[in-house]
Amino acid sequence: MGMSSKIEKISVVTISFRDLDGLRKTVDSVRAQQCSVPIEHVVLDGGSGPEVEQYLESIGDGLHYWRSERDNGRYDAMNRGIAETTGDIVWLMHSGDCFSDPGALEYIVENLADPRQQWGYAKVRRVGADGIDLGEWGFMPFDLRNFTIGKAPIPHQGSFVGADFAKQLGPYDETFGLAADQLYLMRAALIKLPVTFDRVVCDFDTTGAGTVRPIKESFADLRRAWDKLNHYPYGTRRRSRLQSWVIEYLVRTAFHGRERVRAMLGRAPANGG
Repeated sequence: MGMSSKIEKISVVTISFRDLDGLRKTVDSVRAQQCSVPIEHVVLDGGSGPEVEQYLESIGDGLHYWRSERDNGRYDAMNRGIAETTGDIVWLMHSGDCFSDPGALEYIVENLADPRQQWGYAKVRRVGADGIDLGEWGFMPFDLRNFTIGKAPIPHQGSFVGADFAKQLGPYDETFGLAADQLYLMRAALIKLPVTFDRVVCDFDTTGAGTVRPIKESFADLRRAWDKLNHYPYGTRRRSRLQSWVIEYLVRTAFHGRERVRAMLGRAPANGG
């Protein structure tokens, strides 16, 4: 397939399970995009019941494809959703997440060249319970070592993958647990560095599955990913693991310090950091 110098179509994939309110918010966000190219929206729901099915049916032609049935987990649903796309880039926008403003995707259209061959990310706004603004997230410029060691994770909701590059990457590893998205992006980064956009494009719902995870587990997942990809940020496995444990300790110390401040202010803690 010939390489296009500009985006001609965008695919947005949404997975959902028992979250009709979040799904409505996400669908409305996609439909509100004011974009100069077509946007196709694919929704994979994990069999939430007749109310969700009726809602998806009511949208009709507003969705490129939808299915509501039991699946083998979020990454199975994501893989199946990506398989249904026909756009130049694929954007994964989970139920509850939404684009930050109507011009978010148009900004990417105007600024991304050779889209089918690229992958990248922009900034996201982290939103907690009751809509609390937890600040922007997205480390720039991209640094491979900081990313793979866990100091500068990529916001999955703010990332996109070109259609041809997605085929090169292959599917999400459904056996890797809730960190399969970071494994996927780490694999991408080891093939090609990402394009980055210093702009908020997404409001990320931090109350969803995979965001409420102990820091210890998150760093353990990174170390598992190194072994799987045979890549160690500090050259050797031993040195990289030692550095990882130091960073994990510092992050946990900083996190618990913030929680003590929140407690004194009478604020509910934001689970997972």
